[in-house]
Amino acid sequence: MKEECFIDIPIQYQYPILPTGCEVTSLSMLLQSIEINNNDNNDQPSSSPFTKESLAKIVFKESDPHMVNQQLIGGNPYRSFIGEPTSKESFGMFHQPLAQLLDKMLVDYLDRINGQYKVVDLTNNTHKHHLQDNESKSTIESRLNYFEETNDQDDSDVDVLEEFLSNQQHAIVIWMTLELRQPRVTDTWQDEKIITNQIHWVSPEHCALLVGYTSKHYIINDPHTGKVEHYDKELFKKRWRQLGRQAISIINK
Repeated sequence: MKEECFIDIPIQYQYPILPTGCEVTSLSMLLQSIEINNNDNNDQPSSSPFTKESLAKIVFKESDPHMVNQQLIGGNPYRSFIGEPTSKESFGMFHQPLAQLLDKMLVDYLDRINGQYKVVDLTNNTHKHHLQDNESKSTIESRLNYFEETNDQDDSDVDVLEEFLSNQQHAIVIWMTLELRQPRVTDTWQDEKIITNQIHWVSPEHCALLVGYTSKHYIINDPHTGKVEHYDKELFKKRWRQLGRQAISIINK
């Protein structure tokens, strides 16, 4: 594995059009990076099906939390985007539905990328406090508190990300927090399709594109700032782990 790695991918800014569209903006950067590498006809970016605006229109969506019979009912981020990426009041989505959208784009637009890629979900589910479907509030808060109070010395989880960047030379869509701020559970509602399930939302949830690393920093294309950011490794690891070690990318077939 290389000591340092950087994959140069054009940055995208999610605002003002997609105030809650960090996930589709991050995915757009990843998809457009392989489109550029495989496209010889010099199409203008606006003609691409991989723009953040195009992805925001077709991403799988469920409703924002709303009152029904005195109960707050809404979508499930393990299945779909909650609300609309164009709305400041909406929420977001987790790795499963974004991986499904990525797979759809790779299948539907084989000709634009020579059909040579497939989805890889790098979300870690073997380490302590890994992400689980439809987690209870206590499970989520246990993970948040554990990583807030503990500097975990087992870096085998992030080693997977660094090895992937170094060996595969593809960026990784990752989940973190906005500006690496401390996360907490801020909203709870009932699942609109399985009413007995409770959804607990962690804020400020954020999604970005991991494009490299140094000995002290992770290099992130951050759709919130519209810049290539160098984030402190230790703080990034804490936030990534608190958000469930979520990560998706592509590999060559």
